[in-house]
Amino acid sequence: MQQLLTNFFAATSVSGTLCGRGSPDLALYAILDSLTAIAYWAIATALIYFASKRFYSKIWLLLAAVFAVCSTAQVAETWMIWHPIYWLLATLKATSAFLSLLAAGFAIALIPKALAEPNLNPNLNPNLNPNLNQEKTHTQQTAKPAEATQQQDKSFEEYPISAMGDRLSTIGQQLEKEIIDRQRIEEKLQLTQFAIDRSADAIFWIGPDGNFLYVNDAACCSLGYAPAELLSLTIHDINPDFPETAWNLHWNVLKRCGSVNIEVHHKTKYGRIFPVEITIDHLQFNGKEYQCAFARDISDRKQIEAALREREQEFRSLVSSIPGAVYRCGVGGRSNMTFISSGIEEIAGYPAANFLQKPVQSFTSIVNPDDVEFIDRFIARSVTTKQPYSIEYRLIHQDGNIKWVAEKGQAIFSESGQILSLNGVIFDITERKQAENALRLSEAIANNRAQQLEIALKELRETQSHLIHSEKMSLLGQMVAGVAHEINNPVSFIYGNISYASQYIADLLELVEIYQKHYPQPTAEVQECIENIDLEFLAEDLPKILGSMKIGADRIREIVLSLRNFSRLDDAAKQPAKLDEGIDNTLLILHNRLRATAEHPEIKVVKNYEKLPLIECYAGQLNQVFMNLLSNAIDALEEAWNQNRRSTVDASWQPTICISTEKLNYNCICIRIADNAAGMTEEVRSRLFDPFFTTKPLGKGTGLGLAISYRIVVEKHGGQLKCNSLLGEGTEFAIELPLLHV
Repeated sequence: MQQLLTNFFAATSVSGTLCGRGSPDLALYAILDSLTAIAYWAIATALIYFASKRFYSKIWLLLAAVFAVCSTAQVAETWMIWHPIYWLLATLKATSAFLSLLAAGFAIALIPKALAEPNLNPNLNPNLNPNLNQEKTHTQQTAKPAEATQQQDKSFEEYPISAMGDRLSTIGQQLEKEIIDRQRIEEKLQLTQFAIDRSADAIFWIGPDGNFLYVNDAACCSLGYAPAELLSLTIHDINPDFPETAWNLHWNVLKRCGSVNIEVHHKTKYGRIFPVEITIDHLQFNGKEYQCAFARDISDRKQIEAALREREQEFRSLVSSIPGAVYRCGVGGRSNMTFISSGIEEIAGYPAANFLQKPVQSFTSIVNPDDVEFIDRFIARSVTTKQPYSIEYRLIHQDGNIKWVAEKGQAIFSESGQILSLNGVIFDITERKQAENALRLSEAIANNRAQQLEIALKELRETQSHLIHSEKMSLLGQMVAGVAHEINNPVSFIYGNISYASQYIADLLELVEIYQKHYPQPTAEVQECIENIDLEFLAEDLPKILGSMKIGADRIREIVLSLRNFSRLDDAAKQPAKLDEGIDNTLLILHNRLRATAEHPEIKVVKNYEKLPLIECYAGQLNQVFMNLLSNAIDALEEAWNQNRRSTVDASWQPTICISTEKLNYNCICIRIADNAAGMTEEVRSRLFDPFFTTKPLGKGTGLGLAISYRIVVEKHGGQLKCNSLLGEGTEFAIELPLLHV
């Protein structure tokens, strides 16, 4: 079907064109077609304008389109005289036919509406023509006014006056609206023109040749020209950067880009050149091209920029003289450095440019990974508290070595409290850290040696004191043993003769009694002697005296035996011994301190011994331990009694020492010596076994007793010496010894 239509239109066009080309005057044919086309285009243009101002615009636009297509067809026919393009002519004719039919359809549909509208043309309205003819005749022939008036009234009664009034009212309202809109537009244009004229920026309208079409007041003021003078110049006269040779290139570039923002220089009427910032837009209006330029004097800004560059140079010079690296970080933190001085290269081995703007590497990447979290947490806390921060951490140098740095900085905030930047300085403290490490190592070595010397000195003092005390105890033991031996001989002689003396005296008293029985009346001399010597009392008291002497001799023997046992020398290996006997011997020696005196009542001793096997030990040394513990207990009880008596807190308080022995397990026994004195504080208890530590008055204690006792029990016997004490509740010493069966 498409091919048939194409052939049909082509055949039709060919026949018409051939006829035209076969005519004797082709030029005339072309001229006539051209005139027809121009007429059609003129009609179409008029219809378009008419349609924009009237009702029923669609029909007028369709008619304009028909005339436009017909005009184009005429031009095509003229063109095909020399260049046959038959398909184009066929297309135009088909379009013209379609639009003509469409316009006809709209016209037919519009006829009822058009006929309903009143016709205001008196030449076309038959009701108005007679009235106008009569009015003309009346004017020419000076007819009577009354008659003319009557005829005019009669004719107007035939015309629908109300419809015409409505139409005129509508047209008047439209005209009034158009006038008001036009006035508003004019006011806006005047306001815009007023604003442009008084703009602080210079404004230029420039033509294609560089001539000025419009300039505002600011342009004239900045260049020193009157408006008429400036309009007579071109862009090349005021802008040294735009010579005539470069103007065409600039025009084409701006036409392609649409808008540019550049910095150039303007020259005033008096020759002064100053910098300006120009925004230029390329515009097209009513088929013409323009350039609209907005120019702003930036002399002050350039001076400020020059001053800032000078200050920046001074700042960089100052920063370069500061040891270390000065930095500034943006809102993104240390990974967004906006400035860092060249000193960072000396510290880390990397150029400063690596960390700025589009960084080759972030500053965090050269921080020791073990320190990153600590640094971030420390700086975040400082930012939160709005306080300066100072921190030390490690950097990884480009050569792989570790560098210690110290960083001091502070966050900068806006008035609203938003963080703006982090400013700070970084110092290399590697040498200081190395010196500190060396110093700490030296101090550690010195402290270690001092501790060793202190320990050695302490051991030496303890050994010396122990040796001195042991020597004293040894000498004392030898002396006591000698004294005991010397005393033992006469005591044994006395003790042995007392029994004989008792027997002899008993015999003599028996003989006296026999004499009295057989000689009841003695002589006067004998009677006088009996009375003088009080024979009866003598006979009664003498056996008692002998008994007392025997008891005293027994006591002396026991004391001598205790002295000999207590002073037993431990030069050889350990010997089996009964610990309870050692305790009893010690109590016997201290018996005089246990008795009631003017200073204190009797100290009660409570014994609770379990049956213990023999213990291999240094008995003399353990007796020394018992002596020290019991003596300290007696001293504490005496002091407690004096304090209790002064305070009169408890008059019924009885000083008591409790001694108990028990077998803890198959290989350990325990001796407990406790008192009910005032006890001691934890501080005193913790230092109780330190050499030369004592709570007794000066001259009463050496502070060596418990230290030596601790060494005897722990070092000599492999046991433990413990102290349990509560202030106000007394003290208990526990001696734990390993058990060796004999």
